Amino acid sequence: MNHTKYENEVCAETDSAESCDDSAFMSECIPEEDGGTTLEDGAANAGPCASEKSGALADENAVLLKRVEDLTSAYLTLAADFENYKKRTQKHMEDVKKFASEPLMIDMIEVADNFERAIVSAEKETADKESLMEGVKNTYRQFMTLLESHGLSKISSDPGTEFDPHLHESVAQIPTAEFPDETIMEVFKPGYTLNAKVIRPAAVTVSTEPDE
Repeated sequence: MNHTKYENEVCAETDSAESCDDSAFMSECIPEEDGGTTLEDGAANAGPCASEKSGALADENAVLLKRVEDLTSAYLTLAADFENYKKRTQKHMEDVKKFASEPLMIDMIEVADNFERAIVSAEKETADKESLMEGVKNTYRQFMTLLESHGLSKISSDPGTEFDPHLHESVAQIPTAEFPDETIMEVFKPGYTLNAKVIRPAAVTVSTEPDE
């Protein structure tokens, strides 16, 4: 009887220990109403990490916005500078076009001065015809020299010169045995080139073979 009572007491202590262990396990693992951990407690533990990420994203967004503002400002400045450059270039081109003939005009003034002196001399009663003609010829030579200094050249088109359709313009064709075929007989208007470019062909009459 005593042995049985002792065995019952040992079993009761064992059951009590196992009951405590199970109670501790349930307290850690079951929901809050059963003494366990809640989802809110987990979210609270994760809160600081999410807050740091949110702050980092806000800082990065601020940096990007500042970068966009800087680039926009730089673009607007560049666009304004380019617009001003276009206006300056357009004005420069207009000035170049307007005053392109300035060097030629300065030289031509000298020729105009000589023509005025020749007119004044011709109006005088004591004017000598020969001296007047010599003054006009000198002025013409000066005039042509100035034009040549600016790239102007007279096209060779003396009578007897071979006709060149690139340099001459035929205003009439005359059958004759006096000149070879396709030869210049007379010059109605001289032709000119500017820096080797034909700006006006010489107007000439051209010989053709006479009819038999």
